Amino acid sequence: YKPREADERIGYFMTTYRDLGKMQDDQVPVRYINRWHFEKADPKLELSPPKVPLVYYVENTVPVRYRRWVKAGIDYWNEAFESIGLVDAVQVQYQDKSTGAHMDKDPEDVRYNFIRWLSNDISTAIGPSRVHPLTGQILDADIVLTDGWIRTFFYQANELLPGFALEGMSPETLEWLEKNPDWDPRVRFAPPGERERILHERQMKRARQGVLAYGGHPAANVETPYFGDDEFDGLVNTGSQFNGYCMAATGKAFDMAVSRLNMQILSKLKLDKGDEGAEGGEGDGGDGDDDSGAGKTPVDILDGIPDYFIGPVLADLVAHEVGHTLGLRHNFKASSVYTLDEMNSEALKGKEVWSASVMDYHPILIRMDEGEVQGDYAPIGIGKYDMWAIEYGYTFGKPEKVAQRAADESMPYATDEDTWGPDPLARRYDLSQNPLDYANNVMKLANFHRENLLDDFVEDGQSWTRARKGYIITLGEQTKALSMMSNWIGGAYVHRDKKGDPNGRAPIEPVSAQTQRDALNFVIQNAFYDEAFGLSPEMLRHMTVDKWYDDGSAMQDPTWNVHDVILGVQASALTMLMNPTTMRRVYDNEFFVDEGEDALTIPEYMFTITDAIWTELEAKPGKRYTARQPMVSSLRRNLQREHVDRLIDLAGANGIGGAAGKPVSNLALNQLRRIRTGLGKWLNGSTSDKVDPYTQAHFEELDLRIAKVLDALYIYNTNDMGGGGGFSGIFFMTDEKAEQ
Repeated sequence: YKPREADERIGYFMTTYRDLGKMQDDQVPVRYINRWHFEKADPKLELSPPKVPLVYYVENTVPVRYRRWVKAGIDYWNEAFESIGLVDAVQVQYQDKSTGAHMDKDPEDVRYNFIRWLSNDISTAIGPSRVHPLTGQILDADIVLTDGWIRTFFYQANELLPGFALEGMSPETLEWLEKNPDWDPRVRFAPPGERERILHERQMKRARQGVLAYGGHPAANVETPYFGDDEFDGLVNTGSQFNGYCMAATGKAFDMAVSRLNMQILSKLKLDKGDEGAEGGEGDGGDGDDDSGAGKTPVDILDGIPDYFIGPVLADLVAHEVGHTLGLRHNFKASSVYTLDEMNSEALKGKEVWSASVMDYHPILIRMDEGEVQGDYAPIGIGKYDMWAIEYGYTFGKPEKVAQRAADESMPYATDEDTWGPDPLARRYDLSQNPLDYANNVMKLANFHRENLLDDFVEDGQSWTRARKGYIITLGEQTKALSMMSNWIGGAYVHRDKKGDPNGRAPIEPVSAQTQRDALNFVIQNAFYDEAFGLSPEMLRHMTVDKWYDDGSAMQDPTWNVHDVILGVQASALTMLMNPTTMRRVYDNEFFVDEGEDALTIPEYMFTITDAIWTELEAKPGKRYTARQPMVSSLRRNLQREHVDRLIDLAGANGIGGAAGKPVSNLALNQLRRIRTGLGKWLNGSTSDKVDPYTQAHFEELDLRIAKVLDALYIYNTNDMGGGGGFSGIFFMTDEKAEQ
């Protein structure tokens, strides 16, 4: 076995150590990729079986109904090995209790590589391995799957939504959230009665552990006694990397909840229309044409889901975990190679894989455009990046030549540590070359579900609690889309090409200003306006909860806390837009763009946000408003108050740090002055008597708060009060104290 050097252009787990016998700095680190030892049985043949194949034993616990799809996910990888001259390099054997086949093999025995199956309600899939600590040769690997991601249907909003909102946030922003918990989605999505406990637990943890590295980011705070409980287990604090934690199944669990919701609504709609093809399952997966066989020929229904739907999704998940056991890391840029229209086209459907790699976290593809082709719900094989990565790791030729193809745009690569960087395509659970198209599709899907929750999702004899649970799923879709698009603002594509690579690109390419504006407009339209949430009094009257102690619902209020949850989404959207990292990137990007070219600037950015939140201030005086028909709705009042709070934070002495902090602070003060001027027109003008009591009190309170901030006294005294480190504070003075 000959170790193979790692190359940052291709994602492999690595075995690393330092060779202090070398004197050159760039020679001391030794980095080998982790891979199996394959040899041709007959080196003279172009296509030869391996001397020793890699055999996966499918444990007898894997349900028979799913075994062919598990095998399919394993077999996908043989295409890559055939491209380098190995036939049947990866093989599958079934352990079978009825025949006794392979029952003598213990899954815990390191001589055998097993695919294991557990039945629980936890969404898990993981593919760890053991390697030689000096060479990186993989010696043993096993995959553990659970059916939790299939059976899981509903989640609680406070468990699901914060993770979507935090996706892609940097260590810099996480540290900011530690110091500013009112900005933190984990706090804002929590029920009001739980927030004090959450903050107390956070304070106690900080007291025990001190200030955590990088704001407590999971990658910088991995504890190694046990693997599988930290997001970056197996990647850090270990000489030989491996897949110690994988969230591919977690994302699929939510997508399955969305898909079941979609299927049940569509099936009911088809039955209402007298469509005989709707019987025998939960319906199609999309709103477009589907020639998968549903309603035309008999299909197997696996746990309530058509096999043509769940099968490829399971195969994709298995292929992902097998990829880990072959040495491959995640590739979160893989889903960006095709447009949404191309993915939903006859040219690709059933013929080509719509992703560059199974090592991405793929959402299930559901198209909402009426009458269009519904593409494959999941990748139907490995992608071009996977072929390239296996060629680099296992070729019998020169791997250096293989790596030089990094600039091929059909094989993009970005991994875990890239997801908190500036590249918006390095993203979990996104889809398509232009994710704005996918985000709009997600919102169409969410709105379609909301329109049909009461009539078609809750059936006769079922509890109305399904309406609340279904709506929470749609809120998850919405939060995912908002988080995904906010990541484009201040973004820059990151390329791993080396100098001299064919068609090599500059390593940093700022996202175009117009693309950033489009992303900002999406967030504004789908978070700042009441219509974005699809709520009605009738829906709220039906969004109740059953009372059971065993699932915790007994402690929930039968009436849904609509204002707190919607404000949680809006506050999180403001955090996505106004956090320190995004502000800094927008500011820095102005320097990355050539003079004379269009660029999104901090002033334009902050003005756009303010103008969208305060449209009511520009309204022309008209009718007299009442408490029942207020000038500013309750949801908008919450948003405006939140926006003022954020501007005050950014303008204060404890605003964002770094070089961007001062211009952001100055502009935040500028926005506060603009808002106060607008408030004055309604409070002091001839139209003040037309404002309703809610809006009047709202405007008065904000006007007073802004006035106090603008009159605040800044004291800087580095010699006497700062211990050399500086001191700054904002002191709010009453009028009486100001006169003194």
